[in-house]
Amino acid sequence: MVQYLEKRLTKEEMIEKIKQETRKFAKRQLTWFRKNKQTIWLNAEDTIQNNIKIILEV
Repeated sequence: MVQYLEKRLTKEEMIEKIKQETRKFAKRQLTWFRKNKQTIWLNAEDTIQNNIKIILEV
């Protein structure tokens, strides 16, 4: 956004850069969570009760 405010990027370029950096950040987060053995993965389509059961079993 700073580059846009400094007129170094167009609005469209800024939007694309934000989208790209957001995807990169999400990918780094997933990599970190996959390596972390303490991460508990839940299924968003599963019932709340089943997800609570999974959490309590740990």
